[in-house]
Amino acid sequence: MSQRVLRIGVVGGGMFFEDIIGPALHDFARGGFAGALGSIGLSHFAPLVADIRIEFAAIGTRSRDKGTADFIRDAFLNEFPESGLTSHYGDEVWREMIARRELDVLVVAGPDDMHSRAILDALAAGLHVVTEKPMCLHTAEADAVIAAAERAGRIVAVDLHKRYDPFIRDMMTNSLPAYNRIHRVRAVLEEPLTVATETFQWAERSNPFAYVGCHWLDVVAHYMDVKPRALYATGERMLLENWDRYRYEVAILRGQDPEAAKKHGPIHAWDAFNVNITYDNGMRGDFNNTWINPADFEGAVNQELEVYGVLGRGFVDQQERGFREAVTGAGSRTRNPAFGGRIRNMGAHTELYGYGKASLAAGLLAIARAQFLGESPASLAGSYPDAASQRSVTMIIEAATRVAELNYAHFQERGAAPVSALLDDDSITILDPFGPAGGTVLYRRGEA
Repeated sequence: MSQRVLRIGVVGGGMFFEDIIGPALHDFARGGFAGALGSIGLSHFAPLVADIRIEFAAIGTRSRDKGTADFIRDAFLNEFPESGLTSHYGDEVWREMIARRELDVLVVAGPDDMHSRAILDALAAGLHVVTEKPMCLHTAEADAVIAAAERAGRIVAVDLHKRYDPFIRDMMTNSLPAYNRIHRVRAVLEEPLTVATETFQWAERSNPFAYVGCHWLDVVAHYMDVKPRALYATGERMLLENWDRYRYEVAILRGQDPEAAKKHGPIHAWDAFNVNITYDNGMRGDFNNTWINPADFEGAVNQELEVYGVLGRGFVDQQERGFREAVTGAGSRTRNPAFGGRIRNMGAHTELYGYGKASLAAGLLAIARAQFLGESPASLAGSYPDAASQRSVTMIIEAATRVAELNYAHFQERGAAPVSALLDDDSITILDPFGPAGGTVLYRRGEA
């Protein structure tokens, strides 16, 4: 039996664990992750990592009342009784997991605002990390994570699966040269209303741009090698802020009981974010993100990426390339099996496929190359979504959040939204005509 093992602990047992992380860990526990490497163009590493055993060793969630971690533990042990998977609870549950279990990797899949704390604690304990996006919400946190990973000599991989979407990847790698100089990118990613009103308890601590806009920010930065230099952002707070009233209308229109809603009062969160970025090559990026898409929308999400060049234009739309079906009582729906499809083997288990799983495999391959093949984390930069690649993404998230907050406040008071931001590699400066002359430094490298 192989002596090379990666023992994994997972923080978070919510929607993404259920849809992708959990099924992927089942597959990896059965047969390793080498079989998934073809989907990221790195199958030549498969023979070198085929014997590495993946052991799902610990699962942690916040509230013991819901019993989520116990349910996950029991279901996994039913199939893999030898794994010894343990369940843990707490507001900072990863600390107990790190202290009580001998782990090699911590998978961070909790709320957006807790990612950096869990990552830093894992690195301090000598663990590698695979974290859900966004890596963090503030640039100073990104700096701390990057520095800690370098000191520890450990991998921090960020699950940015849109890099591995085959339609996006084909356009960004094969089509862009034919378009000549790219002058505009338009990106849309809209999540369903249930995300903010039912699924996530932490919507007030993040925003839809940070939550899913980071996917497109990463795609643009990774495939086009550009950096943000100027930014303008606005946002809307109409539906969720008035959820105590609108939930009645939504429920009645859907034939549901308004009192059955998980949240009854106002949700102090953004409905939508609209961010305009000018990059260092003069290209314009327009990003639109919401988490209030109606539940009756045809797809799980609405996502589009459009690239404009001097000699061509490319457009990837999930609904246009998706799998449409109509079911009596459920209406017409669009599915995206390329992200998280299932294959039911005859008389056996169901296996996950798609770019959701591919992204996790990319992170595990980087960890295996560092842990078992003797490669340095620095030499692996660019082969997976590493921490350093997320610094500019985090700068945009932080700047856009502050600009949108100020523009919202100014519009409520003055009917104007004039605030913007300047970014360079070392700082973010907020330009507010109603604020100090010369602007306000939101972030400067090296300053607390």
